[in-house]
Amino acid sequence: MTHAKQATSSAADHVPAFILPLVVVFGIALRLPGITFSFYGDEAFSLFRDSSQLITDSEDRFRPVFFTLLYLWRQLGFTGEFGLRLLPLIFGVAQIPLAFLVGRKLSGERLAITFALLLAVNPLLIEFSQELRMYSLVALIALAQVYVLLLLLKNADKYGRKELSSTDPQPHPSSFTLHPFYLWLFFIALGLLGVYTHLHYWIFLAGLSLTFLRERKVIAWWKGHAALAVIALLYLPNIPNMLYFQQVRGGEYFVNLPSALPKLFAALTGGFSYFKIGDQVLGRPITTRDILGNFSIFLLLAIPAVIFLWRLIGLHRERRNSRSLWLCHELFTAPVILAFVASVITKQYFVQPKYVIFVAPFALLFIAQIYLSFHFVALRRALTVVGVVVVTIALIHFNDAHDYGRREDWKGVAEVLKTELTTETPLVIHGQRLAMLRYYYPEAPNYFLSVRPPLPGETSEAYASRLLKEFKGVKEVYYVRSDIALQDNQWKDVVVSAHDLLGKRMGVVKFTPRMKLYHWKLNG
Repeated sequence: MTHAKQATSSAADHVPAFILPLVVVFGIALRLPGITFSFYGDEAFSLFRDSSQLITDSEDRFRPVFFTLLYLWRQLGFTGEFGLRLLPLIFGVAQIPLAFLVGRKLSGERLAITFALLLAVNPLLIEFSQELRMYSLVALIALAQVYVLLLLLKNADKYGRKELSSTDPQPHPSSFTLHPFYLWLFFIALGLLGVYTHLHYWIFLAGLSLTFLRERKVIAWWKGHAALAVIALLYLPNIPNMLYFQQVRGGEYFVNLPSALPKLFAALTGGFSYFKIGDQVLGRPITTRDILGNFSIFLLLAIPAVIFLWRLIGLHRERRNSRSLWLCHELFTAPVILAFVASVITKQYFVQPKYVIFVAPFALLFIAQIYLSFHFVALRRALTVVGVVVVTIALIHFNDAHDYGRREDWKGVAEVLKTELTTETPLVIHGQRLAMLRYYYPEAPNYFLSVRPPLPGETSEAYASRLLKEFKGVKEVYYVRSDIALQDNQWKDVVVSAHDLLGKRMGVVKFTPRMKLYHWKLNG
């Protein structure tokens, strides 16, 4: 390449300095709406149990990093939905400039800004930036560890162990240098943070081991695998904690295998709250009803997916960007396959989107590289329009918890019950703990009527007969039907139909697709 062509290429790849801050601000703006929404789901574990001391002593002590950070965060005075969720929000926003650094190190600023923008607008990563769990931290750790790996590769290239071929992306020049010894220490430390934050991060490290094998001419393969071995050695003290978790809760996470990969695709592209899904049984299968109810959205996602897959095959045939494309296979494709195989073997939900959240950035890196490789400007524009439509709909749905998504509105339920519950008008508790309701309405337990849940196979009539003995002196009752607390449809149908036999249904208030408040006036 002549000096003139090099200068032209460099100018075309240059991104003005103000663009990245704008993308970061845009990412923050997308993550703020709804951040004060009610705590929900597994956030209860983070809120009540695992952040009450420096290192949690619950069964979640095998993954203590996020909870320890949350404990320290609370000691600084952060409370409430916004204050506490500000911690995962910081992790989520920090992913954006880190994605830029990874993309620039791989192939220059054009890829860097595209990658950063895709990460800033990704609905799944936006949702996890608002969730009081470890998932935004896991994605951040994965990006940081890959960036350190790229620095190690750059150092090896710099000292002449390998010359990049003409088909490989030319890394962005940088004055940043650090002795390889310290880079290896950072790599190991980040790996440790990863596995002590999220058990399935081992799947990501398995993908990195493939990178070390492919790059063995750049970095001696034994060095990379020795670093992974050190991480494994330093994890050994945590094995008893991991086994304890498996003993206590390991059997709860089984998977509906036919739904696993379609759900992962849907989550990575549109997030958890994109589709209109009603009550689901354990395993969360996707049914024909779900597909037909969201058919236009499936098409909106499927058509660009086919185009991108076809172009990816073409890129491999042309051997363009081979180094960065294979990196994506190692950090996205391979971990997904490993997680799916683990799900098949164990029948556990290894491939659930939040359990493989570390692959999300590298799915977007795949998309960024493929998008930039399209020669036809009109096609890129059309794909951009589709992407904008997808993200817009996804974010509208995410902020419409009443009709979409998996979040429960315990705050809304509490506001209603504060004016309705009395000793004669209690809330019937069928074996539920309702920790979130207690959080938003501390006096609520004073008006709880705890009854035994239905027995396996018990009919509505038989259960109604048992309930009648429990309802002496009660005129009206309320009942919160939550899909998260009760995932067995028959269980819920028996409860509701039994109450229908005992009184007149006065109303049903829908708070989310999976959360409703029932009200009955009892007979007699």
